[in-house]
Amino acid sequence: MRALLACLSLLAASPALAQDDLTTLSDEFNDGALTGWSRFDQTFGWPDKIKALDVGESTPGALHLEPYHSAWVRDLNAPFLFREVRGDFDVRARVRVRGHAGDIPGGTWSLGGLMTRVPSRLSAAQWAPRAENWHFITTGVGHVAGEPMTETKSTFNSYSSLKLRPFPTGWVELRLVRVGMVLIALARPEGETHWRVRDRFYRMENSPVMQVGLIAYTTSDAVPPGPENPEVINREVNRDAPVDMILEADWIRFSRPRPQVSPDWYGQVSANPLADPNLPEVDLLALLGD
Repeated sequence: MRALLACLSLLAASPALAQDDLTTLSDEFNDGALTGWSRFDQTFGWPDKIKALDVGESTPGALHLEPYHSAWVRDLNAPFLFREVRGDFDVRARVRVRGHAGDIPGGTWSLGGLMTRVPSRLSAAQWAPRAENWHFITTGVGHVAGEPMTETKSTFNSYSSLKLRPFPTGWVELRLVRVGMVLIALARPEGETHWRVRDRFYRMENSPVMQVGLIAYTTSDAVPPGPENPEVINREVNRDAPVDMILEADWIRFSRPRPQVSPDWYGQVSANPLADPNLPEVDLLALLGD
């Protein structure tokens, strides 16, 4: 491990990494405007499923986002604010997901946080099933009402798999780190200094560009379960179903990751240390840094 750290430290100290070109994508949400962000619905021609969106008005110094009844799962979509990032990245956000009258959102499946999506370039008019590819880490409430969780989810060709794990409510920091074929999801509650690894994703992704940003989604208990037809659901906005979910983002910060590994495909499958499933969490965190 010591030799591995030394090798990666030399790579991280190379002149190419001396100036981080991703920091200009960061946003402290202090100027009252949403500048330089793309909205998923507007970019691809989908209906607007954002119930409320402002910067600094509802929550001073923070982005405030409320979704209508919606979900990021399989072929379904929900509100997503993103920037395009080429290459590896380390993105972090300080967020809080709450209800209008309490620290925990009402109902179930009310979560928000960070997502990185492979651009499909399909507009609503060109939509086709089984074309969604993305990963995320969110905080909020999952399947059980009133129980705060983090949710990590990966979707490959619109097939979604997820993990729900208990996590403190209130302000939390979420983090996604992409290093070649590896994507690591982390979180830490307010007041803690150490990151908790929530998931490790391994994927040979050919796209050098990813859409990276903030998502929010919620379901209403007033909407009865039924057959899932994304062709219909994605084109409808249920403004009558009561929802109780607010995502607040104090800031989001982009940078290049500290670990740097060979970008060629063989280097990724044979020499990317983060892709080792037996790499202990303590060593993984040492490689990623604070």
